[in-house]
Parts: sequence; structure tokens; C-alpha cells
Amino acid sequence: LPRRMMLRTATISLLAALSSLLSVAAAAHAPRPPTPSRIKLTQNFREAAALSAKLADPATPQQRKKVAVIGGGLSGLACAKYLSDAGHTPLVLEARDVLGGKVSAWQDADGDMIETGLHIFFGAYPNMMNLFQELGIEDRLQWKAHRMTFAMPQLPGEFTSFDFPDGVPAPLNMAAAILGNTEMLSLLDKVRMVPGLLPMLLEGQPFIDAQDELSVKEFMDKYGMPETVNEEIFIAMAKALDFMDPDRMSMAVVLTAMNRFINEADGSQTAFLDGGQPERLCAPMVDHVLSRGGEVRLGAPLAAIEVGDDGQVACLRLADGSSVEADLYVSAVPVDVFKKLLPASWSTMPFFRQTEELIGIPVINVQLWFDKKLRSVDGLCFSRSPLLSVYADMSTCVEEYADADRSLAHAHWALHVECRASSCLSLARASLALAPPPCVRRSPPGRAPGGAAAQCGEVYLT
Repeated sequence: LPRRMMLRTATISLLAALSSLLSVAAAAHAPRPPTPSRIKLTQNFREAAALSAKLADPATPQQRKKVAVIGGGLSGLACAKYLSDAGHTPLVLEARDVLGGKVSAWQDADGDMIETGLHIFFGAYPNMMNLFQELGIEDRLQWKAHRMTFAMPQLPGEFTSFDFPDGVPAPLNMAAAILGNTEMLSLLDKVRMVPGLLPMLLEGQPFIDAQDELSVKEFMDKYGMPETVNEEIFIAMAKALDFMDPDRMSMAVVLTAMNRFINEADGSQTAFLDGGQPERLCAPMVDHVLSRGGEVRLGAPLAAIEVGDDGQVACLRLADGSSVEADLYVSAVPVDVFKKLLPASWSTMPFFRQTEELIGIPVINVQLWFDKKLRSVDGLCFSRSPLLSVYADMSTCVEEYADADRSLAHAHWALHVECRASSCLSLARASLALAPPPCVRRSPPGRAPGGAAAQCGEVYLT
């Protein structure tokens, strides 16, 4: 009898493992849902497409300019792409040996992809949707079911969601999604949200812009919204949009996102790229630029922007001592980097003096590898934690990282204080309720971490 039971148990385990493997294989080869068609019917998408078409009108030889673009992130590469479409000759200068900036990624010595951050694409990103279409790489987007999934802090490991019904136009689909969820907001809470959101629906962007001086908390107090709306919705939105707490964030940012999600039927639907951003998104942009006579240089850090007596840019001085001259210059670097490059003679000008008021927000990106498959959601999860922004199991969400036996949890921590590695692990355990990995390594800027792989997982602080 014991042998029978052992054989039966082993058979069940084998069948379960085989079923898991077949499920992953089937998912990997299943046809992907196309980009939701209603995205391309929105006014924002049509405006973005019209701008692209306008830029694609090639310049005459007399109008062509050489343009130096500082920074090889998404903004710098997109700038170079559209400059080349317009007939100009862009030169992209990237300081590091990897492209992508905030979406950069690299492979470490163990063969794992280390990403700078967790990145997804909303349907309400008209410029990005146009870019994917123009580059012919829309099929690289893995669109997820149209829902917004939230962790339930009071029930660790449990989730709830706003499920958007198929085929229902905006804003009725958003209303149905919110009203259909009974685990986050009571009916009274939902009713008390209306006075603050109704002017946004009726007046549009002018009303949104007028709220710029109000924080989320101040806006809530002004319109009598209950604190539960902040705890259940606005904390998650503030962390996801700008990695900030609601009391420090302009309500105009939240309302802009909400306005898009409410008025665009598929605006809140999300897609993951099917692999690493540098290869799947940045490389096609580089190929596009190179094919039209442009240039992209890696390992070309800028030392200084040199200006002439007239205050105009004379040249860009690179760290190796060489110089770059162009007809026009574009900065596509983060504001904290730009402030270090700003020429002293420009720093007192009213326009550039405003950069002193701009401060980058520190964000920690954490990747957790596990030697077992966790119960996870196929899509982005909003944590509703004061520290954790969003997270996802990349082994479930992304084809390149698909794994039937292990999980790769990818999360963003939005911190405004210094955090030691041991503290970050404690935050990870508390927020994700996951077993702690055995080691932590810090990856130096611009290069992949080395060393032997851990037995059950590693955390990279990038």
C-alpha cells in the first residue's frame, strides 16, 4: 500500500509538472492579441499620427541640419528617429555602453537579463503606439486582459481588480469596472468621488490644468472625498505615475491620467514588450536612424557644453577630449544630469534657472529570482503600499522570461531616503510576502553585476 501511494503521488506530481510545462509552451505559441483597434480611433492617437506625418516630409538639401542629440534613452532615440524622417542627420551620443536610458537592460555573467526598471505600455500612450506602428514592431507587444489589478494589503497574497467589459464604449466601461468591484470602495465612497471628477469630465483639460497647484490630498479635501479613496486608489496611482506620495504630487498629473483612462475605451489596457527593451525597441530605432544616414555612438560621455562669446553652443566636449560640432543641439538627458552640464554663463538666465526647481525622484528597481513558481497574476499589479509602486512576475508576463518552474518578481520601490540593502530586503519581504533570497548585490552604473548565481534568488539594486 505505501508503494502504491508513493507511485500515485509521484504520478500526480509528474502530471502536474507536465501540465505546467504544456501551459507555458501553449502560451508562448498562442497568437497574441493585436493592438486594441479603438486605440487608433482616439483623438490623441490621430493627433500623434498627424505630427509624425508632418515630420516625415523630408527637408530640402539646403534645409538639412546636423543635429547632436545628448543621450541614447527612449527620448534621444525617438528624437533621432523623427529627425532622420525629416531629412536631417542626427548624431546620438550615449555615455554608457548600453542604449535605453531608463529602459536599458543588460545580460549578466549568469545569463540573466538585468533591467533598469519595470516598464509597461498603456493604450493611452499615443506617441508610443504610433512609434511601434511606424517601426513595424507592434507584434512585439503582449497585450494583457483589460483589467487593473490591485494587491490587498489586508489579505496578503490576494488581489482584486477593476475588470473592463469588452465592447463597451468609454466612459461606460470604466464606470462598469469601478462599480463592479465591491472589495475596494463602498458605494458611498464611489458616490463621494463624483463631485471632484465631474468637472474634469465636463470641462476637460482647462479644469485639469487649474488643479496644478493642488496636491492630491488638498484636492480631496476641497471636494470632500473620503480618505478611503486615497488609500485604495490615489496612493497606487501616485506611486505608479511619479513614484511619489499623494500629499506631494500635483492633482493635475492624476487627473490627466484619469481623464485619458475614462475617455479612451482602451486607454488603461496594458502591454508588456516580449523581451528586453534594448533589443526589442531600441535596436529598431537605431536601425531606422542608421539607414537614413544618422549615427549612434556608445561610450561617448559628455564632459562639457562649450559656449562662445555670443552665448551660443560652440561645441560639445567629450570625456576623451574630442569635440563634436553640429548645427543644432538637443539635450535628452535627465534633469539632474543636465544641471551638471549646464554652462555657468547660462545658469543665471531665467529659462535655465528654472531647472533648479526640478529634482529627480529616487527609485529602486528590485528583481527577485525564485527557484519555484509562485502564484502570480498575468499582468501589472498595483501594490497600494506606501513604499512599493508596481510589480509583476516577468516569468508569467513576458515571453522571453517565460519559465514554468521559477518566478522572476520585478518591482519598483519609491523611496525618498537612503536605504541599505538589508533594509530593502525587509521591505521586499513585508510588501511582497515572499521568502527572502540569500544574497544581495549592487550593480555598478553602466555595467552588469558579476559573481556566481545564488541558489534560490538574488536582488539587484540598480
